Amino acid sequence: MRILIKLAATLSVAIICTACSFASPTLQETRELETPIADGGMFEIDAGAGSLTLKGDDTADAIRVLAEIYQTAANDDYTLTLELQDDNRARLVADAATSFGGGSDRIDLSITVPRSLEVKIVDGSGSLRVESLIGNLDIEDGSGSIRVADIAGDIVIDDGSGSIVVTEIAGDVSIDDGSGSISVTNAGGKVTVSDGSGSIDVDGADDFELVDDGSGSVSTRNVRSRDAGGD
Repeated sequence: MRILIKLAATLSVAIICTACSFASPTLQETRELETPIADGGMFEIDAGAGSLTLKGDDTADAIRVLAEIYQTAANDDYTLTLELQDDNRARLVADAATSFGGGSDRIDLSITVPRSLEVKIVDGSGSLRVESLIGNLDIEDGSGSIRVADIAGDIVIDDGSGSIVVTEIAGDVSIDDGSGSISVTNAGGKVTVSDGSGSIDVDGADDFELVDDGSGSVSTRNVRSRDAGGD
């Protein structure tokens, strides 16, 4: 009888743990971080799971971060730091990786920065939106949709999967994409694309180069270096 009771208790614990691993994370904590930074600096972001929104502001003199921490079970087993280094370079690390709850925890980030910053983002998963920057933008993303708009510099995107929409870029656009649709509208410079699968649509660019295309339609319009009636 004791053996049966012990076995039943063990099974109950296993069922509860399994249920926890499938539970949706809920908002457990909200934190705000801030650091001043001079014009023309570099901002590096290393983010894990979670959405990321970054917007440049003409009146801002600091980086301001609003972090919403979603967890299946409340814990402090995450990393969230914002540091300013000596060479006018700031670094944000946001990683919800945890041994609790089956790995579905995430940190959603809303960030405001001075428009003049150069920004580099390394992102694990989740939607990503960046807009209103004067400096260059470099994105390395694992998965999730990417939306970029109103960038006065060049942009480079290295993406695993997820749709990419790029609009109103003054400089060059370089995209290396595994899978997912790509749309580029009104690029001032050259658009270069290497794509595994998914449709490609370019409307408005100084030049266009398709380095590699696995599968999916390719359409170009208003490419100034050549007559582009659409491919």
